[in-house]
Amino acid sequence: MSQRPRFRDHQLDERYERHGYVVVPGAARSVVRPLLEVHRSTVGSAPAGFHSTPYSQDAEQKLAVHRQVSAALRPVVEDLLTGHRILLSSFISKRRGAEGVMPPHQDWTFVDEPEAVSMNFWVPLVDVDRRNGALSVLPGGHRVPANIRGSGTSNSFSQVEAFAAGRMVEVPMAAGDVILHDHRLLHASPPNTRRRPRITAGCALVPVGCTAVHYRQVSPGRLERLVLEDRFFTDFTYGDDDLPPSARPDGTIHHENPVFAESDLTALDGPAIASHEH
Repeated sequence: MSQRPRFRDHQLDERYERHGYVVVPGAARSVVRPLLEVHRSTVGSAPAGFHSTPYSQDAEQKLAVHRQVSAALRPVVEDLLTGHRILLSSFISKRRGAEGVMPPHQDWTFVDEPEAVSMNFWVPLVDVDRRNGALSVLPGGHRVPANIRGSGTSNSFSQVEAFAAGRMVEVPMAAGDVILHDHRLLHASPPNTRRRPRITAGCALVPVGCTAVHYRQVSPGRLERLVLEDRFFTDFTYGDDDLPPSARPDGTIHHENPVFAESDLTALDGPAIASHEH
């Protein structure tokens, strides 16, 4: 069994193991107002379109957001999980407009999978549904064949994006609900069509004692492995080609990502089941 953060509630843990995600209604309701105040004091008004604080060029802002969001969410995380470490905390916002769409994707590989796996802890600070950017997920999608997601790596879903999208489940949530999902899980969100910005807070969680890593494609079939210091996520601006010194090279590996076929997805958890087990 992979090393990962574990739920204190065994039923939630079993559900997470099966589906790759779980929703906990109202778990972060008490920190919605404090987090909105943190957003106001660190980010200000939500920028146009889609905005995620790790994409900011402002290292001081990223550090302030990470520290203050981590402080607000830590008691909530502690209530739900054991065996975890907060790696990165951030805000994501969407203002009204088509440019806010987030297509189906998997998150970066943050630990050496599958021996260890990491998770996303996501809290909407406003009610969310299909009109303003609720998440959709592919139930059971964490059980697709192993791949590595990093800088310049190929998209294993490239040949089945439409098929996968048709099997995804929308997850409407109230402000202060929490969704936790495996970073391997395919997820997406539509644009915000409402006037109020959709603001969310979240953090990446890795198993306690696990080294954070990143992979970068250096040539066909060859990936560079980098060991990350904690400060990497404030040193680095997502989207940059150059990695900071807080990403320490640790050799290369031979690896080619699989290209998924429809048959890889048909055996996964069915949306008709997962959508009723939040």
